[in-house]
Amino acid sequence: MQEFSERHRCWVANHFSGKVEELRYHLAAIVAASDQSLQLFTSGHQVPSANSQAVVFGFSAFANVIQTLKDATKTVTGDQLPWSNIELLRHGSFIRDARNAATHDGNPVVSAWVDGRYFVPAKISRLGDKGQVIEIPAPVEDVRTLCLEFAGDFCQLLRKTLLVSENIAHLRGASFSMVELEEAIAESKVMPEFAKELFASNRQEIAANLRNVKHDPVAQAIGHLDEVIRYCDLIQKK
Repeated sequence: MQEFSERHRCWVANHFSGKVEELRYHLAAIVAASDQSLQLFTSGHQVPSANSQAVVFGFSAFANVIQTLKDATKTVTGDQLPWSNIELLRHGSFIRDARNAATHDGNPVVSAWVDGRYFVPAKISRLGDKGQVIEIPAPVEDVRTLCLEFAGDFCQLLRKTLLVSENIAHLRGASFSMVELEEAIAESKVMPEFAKELFASNRQEIAANLRNVKHDPVAQAIGHLDEVIRYCDLIQKK
């Protein structure tokens, strides 16, 4: 069980960069649709429903990636990243509660449009997991602004957490072992037979290459976080 736990930790570390890229994808989609809406409004044109859906649906996906990255950070570093730390960020409390409202209640969260900009229209009321009434104040900022501000702060927090983490040296190298690769290929229902035969004939060379892999998933994740931070800074200066 301990061995599988360490392998799982390695897998999550190698998936981390992809989730950071997913965060940027949803953030960029929200920004692009928000900018398009404002441009259309300013020029006197109607904003298509697909544009609004990109913001509403994009925000729900954006908020859920935050939860994934929070959980993945704990798995990779071995240390908790409590919501109490995230709540200190700009819009941190709102993102936490809005994610719960969107995920557990199906609340669209973003359902107001004023002069080309998207907003949370009013406070959101919901029941917590203990039956308590939770009221989520609506931010004053439009959704584009609050997502950019929060994403920049959140990625800074993730970056600092990964940089100071210890006991991560064993995460470097190939994300899978030769045994795992052989098992995956043997069980694959989509890999053609010629590819399996090619793998078998080059097994020793592939095994040697895997042993020499120098990949550092944590360093890669930090690099992607830096890209999101730069993106947020650049967009907010425009």
